[in-house]
Amino acid sequence: MYRFLFRFVVTTLTILTANLVTTAISDYMITYKNHVKPLTFTLIAMSIIVVIFYPLFLKMEEWLKKISVKVIRSGNSVAGKYIGLLFTFLLGLIILLYFYARMWYHIDLLKILFSGRIGGYL
Repeated sequence: MYRFLFRFVVTTLTILTANLVTTAISDYMITYKNHVKPLTFTLIAMSIIVVIFYPLFLKMEEWLKKISVKVIRSGNSVAGKYIGLLFTFLLGLIILLYFYARMWYHIDLLKILFSGRIGGYL
């Protein structure tokens, strides 16, 4: 049961993190589309995507597993195996929530939380 939950946590965080990184890089690349002819830009962008994202996807899961194992081990000593896993998952989701809200809506989640105005955004 624990291995299934661990794999779910790592896979979920990997998917969300990879999507966040790919979207940020794609958005940055799109800002240059008016400087180059359309097909030339498309070929260059496709090449950059493969060169950047292929190794990124290969390493992303490995990095997240290493980080997750370290955080979960520290959580295990404090709160137990399942609670440590849950805490790690929630912490990862909150960190990703911050970056997604910033990217999609230009919202600073920390300011909202500390000002107590979270109800207007939920």
